[in-house]
Amino acid sequence: MNTATHPHGSVLLADDHGLVRHGLQLLIAEVLPQLRVQLAGSLAETVQSLQTAGRFDLVLLDLTLSDVHGLAGLHRLREEFPYVPVVILSAQDDRDTVLAALDGGAMGFISKAAAPAELKDALTRVLIDHRIHLPQSVSGGLAAVPSMEGSGGRELAELAALGLTERQIEVLGYVVQGLRNKEIARLLDRSEVVVKKHVTATLQALGAPNRTKLLVLLSQRGYRVPSMRASAAP
Repeated sequence: MNTATHPHGSVLLADDHGLVRHGLQLLIAEVLPQLRVQLAGSLAETVQSLQTAGRFDLVLLDLTLSDVHGLAGLHRLREEFPYVPVVILSAQDDRDTVLAALDGGAMGFISKAAAPAELKDALTRVLIDHRIHLPQSVSGGLAAVPSMEGSGGRELAELAALGLTERQIEVLGYVVQGLRNKEIARLLDRSEVVVKKHVTATLQALGAPNRTKLLVLLSQRGYRVPSMRASAAP
């Protein structure tokens, strides 16, 4: 990780428990004072903020908001705001829940039982190093697989060594950001069929059976996620 740099930008924190919400805001202000944190107490408030308050660099989304059930909130945000990275924040951090969140387009998952240092590490990974953050329940000890020391992680372009084309690596970058085939197809002005072929080729090259396992694998190996702002505009 690039420890010499600290993340700047804006985070939208959505949690329907006031004490938790404000406590996390104070904690983030303590460990990462450069971040601006705006609060939302429901999915409706989250959507309204995303529509009216300008661009956010990240949404921290609780899984148990009062006006939405489970991963439905994540699915709605990925559908309506595909270019805003979402990290799930939840007390329910079992492996199945984490993998389901990744499959739904989350760029990471933070357990509410995590220590402040892990929260800082997770936000830094996503906002600066552009790496997916996985909790211990999924990453185990594998998340420490060596990456390029001091560079913040390995670039997806390195996967050309596995025979992936430039276009396939570009598609992979969008997959890791949580975009679905139809959104990638629209961005690249290609058919969904073509995009699906590229995705299938990357899965085969990396030995991953599906998108979710692909994200876990890339995170464990220390690959960076291309910046949303650099790669696409809404």
